[in-house]
Amino acid sequence: MSSTTTIQAPVMTSSAPYLPSRGQANYALGVLLLAYVFSIMDRQVLSLLVGPIQQSLHVNDTWMGMLHGFTFAAFYSLAGLPIARLIDRGNRRMIITVGIGLWCLATAASGLATEFWHLLLARVGVAVGEAVLLPGAVSLISDLFVPEKRGRALGVFGAGGPVGVGAGLLATGLVLGYFSAHPLTLPLLGALAPWQTTLMSIGLPGLIVLLLMFGVSEPRLDRAGPTTPTSVAPNVPLGEVLAFLRANRRTFVAIVIGMGCYNAAVYGGGAWVPSYLVREFGWSYAKAGTVMGLIMCVSSPLGVLGASWLGEYWRRRGVANGNLRVAVLASILLPLCATPLLLAPSAPLALPFLALSAALWVCLFGIGPALIVEIAPAPMRGQFIALFTGVLNLVGVGIGPLAIGVITDYVLVDPAAIGYSILIVTLIACALACPLLLRARHSFKHTALRAREWQPASATAT
Repeated sequence: MSSTTTIQAPVMTSSAPYLPSRGQANYALGVLLLAYVFSIMDRQVLSLLVGPIQQSLHVNDTWMGMLHGFTFAAFYSLAGLPIARLIDRGNRRMIITVGIGLWCLATAASGLATEFWHLLLARVGVAVGEAVLLPGAVSLISDLFVPEKRGRALGVFGAGGPVGVGAGLLATGLVLGYFSAHPLTLPLLGALAPWQTTLMSIGLPGLIVLLLMFGVSEPRLDRAGPTTPTSVAPNVPLGEVLAFLRANRRTFVAIVIGMGCYNAAVYGGGAWVPSYLVREFGWSYAKAGTVMGLIMCVSSPLGVLGASWLGEYWRRRGVANGNLRVAVLASILLPLCATPLLLAPSAPLALPFLALSAALWVCLFGIGPALIVEIAPAPMRGQFIALFTGVLNLVGVGIGPLAIGVITDYVLVDPAAIGYSILIVTLIACALACPLLLRARHSFKHTALRAREWQPASATAT
């Protein structure tokens, strides 16, 4: 992803920008990568608990789609932009630390739920906490690494997403299998269902990352000293952010909405394919999680790193929108792999296409943030990343899983037809994503140039 290395906003202060040591930067990258892994694990855990939760709380696929997708996405999007305003000015290390604590405790609290609305409230906490991480981490990494190394660092961070997906499925499958065979009884709480103990077991270990965050460097504080009032980024008025967005709306609308449509296929498939394996082939949820986790631990990192390599390859050959071209290619290939996966007559025939689909599900985890870094001025990156992830979650996470549940319950009216529901959403989502992403290919270069040359209104007026 060397394309991100050429986009660097002008220095906004009179002093030279502070850069931490290589060890400090790598430590911060490692901790943020680990935080990303845990965030995706906590987000992914529900995909293997659909059946047990439905049996315990008596809800259908539509309500599970609401829980898994729309509730999370709506509150993630609502919280994202106000949080990003803080991220673009304040102590990103502490903001991220608070977010980690919130989403980990909310995930663990889900295990105490005895009513469906308890799970909905806990899911809101997970969404608000996770809304901090991506804009905060991308902004922080952009300041920790010189432009020549920033693209690779963002690619490494992006790899945390697919690792989290695979690790989350694998860990959830193993933990669910263990507690299904060894139910847990706790003082005061009594006997817990396996899905409850699984949520608690997945959520609480993430608090270790919270402690590690205190060792992460914050360049804004280190530049001027922790007690210096100027140790924050310039406050860019919201009007200037909106003005840049309006001036470049063709690029932003095409990329953000196009990637959102693609994510509807990604998160819809990721949420419901475990249930497809259970309903179509008679697997247990524990087996589905273990097998999918192992597959995704291998194929998903290859997908995200391969996509980043391909985007970098095209950039080296003079293709300015190389990363965008990768996104277009992914939207074409995903339906070609998902179709045989969801129409396969047996599990052995389905699994190779599951591996290919898994690589495509996550291949844009690094490409997406890198695209926004390229086309957003540096002092606005947190807000544009928040806008990007907010729309991706609202369209992708919010609509994808819910649409599959609605089609299964009210169109096909057959839980066993879940594979057809996933396929319908995948085909429609990718058919919308591809032309939208293509629409940005001509304006992308001009928007990137404007981002590189952007100056605040106070500077241009003098």
